[in-house]
Amino acid sequence: MLGREHAIGHPALTDEGSGLANRLHFELVFSYLFEGADRGVPLTLLLISTPAPTPDVMRALGERIQDVARSSDLVAHLGNGRFVVTLLGSNLSGGRVAADRFETVLLEVATGPVALGLASYKEDMKEATDLLAAVDKALQQAEANGGGLVMAD
Repeated sequence: MLGREHAIGHPALTDEGSGLANRLHFELVFSYLFEGADRGVPLTLLLISTPAPTPDVMRALGERIQDVARSSDLVAHLGNGRFVVTLLGSNLSGGRVAADRFETVLLEVATGPVALGLASYKEDMKEATDLLAAVDKALQQAEANGGGLVMAD
């Protein structure tokens, strides 16, 4: 059976610059995770924004993010210095703990402020885009604040 390393390393599913999963990989996995959340499996998303990194910094960011992530987390580079982490089995409180760990290591590598948005699945979310909109709104607020973490309501 092919494992996680095979999927992440597959060229069609990997972001060349960061070495992480790419947007397509994230979208494929996230649709399944959202369905699981709708059936009671806790799911939190962490969205991270960093200043436009150079190729060396991008690779270092990817490595540091992957080092902090649990094996059950999917970490993807969405482009333009934005990363997403699926925190499967974590509620908002658990996501906060994870976000603090990610922020600490990213500040060691990033060339400017790091903004983080955090949102958890709620029962009134009917589509996967509802959770994505909530985490994006939190990230936009963090960016407007000049960095740091903002958790969705």
